[in-house]
Amino acid sequence: MRYAALVVAFCVLIATRATGQGGSVNLTALLDTYYRGNFDEAVAKAAALPDLGPLRLRFVQDTPAWINADSANTDKRRAAAAAFLAELTGARLESDWGRLSDLIEWTCAQILRTGPPTEFERRWHLATTALAGRARTRLWLLGPYARLPHQKPLRRVPQKDDPPSPMHLMHAIERFPGDPEFQLARVIAWTWGRDSEPMRNRGADWRENPNLRSRPAQLEAVVAFEPLLAVPGVAAEAHVRTGMIFVTVGDHAAALRSFEAAQPIATSSELKYLAHFLAARSLEVLQRPDDAVAQYQHALDVVPHAESAAIALASLQFARGETDAPIALIHATFEQPATFTDPGRLAGYGFYLHWPAIKAAMRAELGK
Repeated sequence: MRYAALVVAFCVLIATRATGQGGSVNLTALLDTYYRGNFDEAVAKAAALPDLGPLRLRFVQDTPAWINADSANTDKRRAAAAAFLAELTGARLESDWGRLSDLIEWTCAQILRTGPPTEFERRWHLATTALAGRARTRLWLLGPYARLPHQKPLRRVPQKDDPPSPMHLMHAIERFPGDPEFQLARVIAWTWGRDSEPMRNRGADWRENPNLRSRPAQLEAVVAFEPLLAVPGVAAEAHVRTGMIFVTVGDHAAALRSFEAAQPIATSSELKYLAHFLAARSLEVLQRPDDAVAQYQHALDVVPHAESAAIALASLQFARGETDAPIALIHATFEQPATFTDPGRLAGYGFYLHWPAIKAAMRAELGK
């Protein structure tokens, strides 16, 4: 709560100093539009604002009154305000995450945590966790000195110079302690900063580096993923994420086993694609080019014209002396405008991989 109070003060101070025109944004009209179900219209109008400073100020000042203006529907209006903020953050994520993340935590503390946990709140936390994944904000989600579930907590007295953090994901876990998606998100967020792949095409002697002779820290994530491999709703992604950790330590045989385990149980196109695409990359390293070609083709069957698999497959075909097939593939991939985001580009951003589906599920809860 102390963090939320500081957030409110900061929002008001910065927004007022930035423009001095807080009243110029008609936030209640935007909220009314969103509440009526015109989601895209409301978000587009807000996202088109050249400066979000006035809106940030109005959100803190006007949202509570807007929610209480209809006493018979305060819960629905509270959910609509929270969802509107999440969608606006998604629309302005690349430029304004730092300006909107504080409002997300203010919303978490002041608006949502006012009663028993609800399904909408769970969906909203998944949405905001996904957005934080695009920003890879491990500190914001988990706090300083984050630990995995199987690790003992540090016996450490908080210090005044500890970096501030709302520990947003830990709030969600407190509210929904048995939810496997939040448990999965916690482990994924812990890996950020530890999930860089080794440089490709290096010789095997890099493994002789004395810093790599002991157990790499990122393998602790494999231990944390293990219980989730038996949970149907998250098992496929837990396999994929486990494989990605094995890639970081150069164990492509183990990575391949994880990717192959995910393939028959993945239900979303994003996870199916990654399970095949990442398997193909490990197969290349393992000197199995024929199998790698087949896996790249499977990935492109799932998401046609995905650049990551198309470029990798074309490069492998060129290396094998083929010309016509890779040239045709490159032309087919780049001669038409992309209408989707390549899952291969999103693999490192946690639940943001699923942002469209998560946003749709959050919207669906608003109508209940």
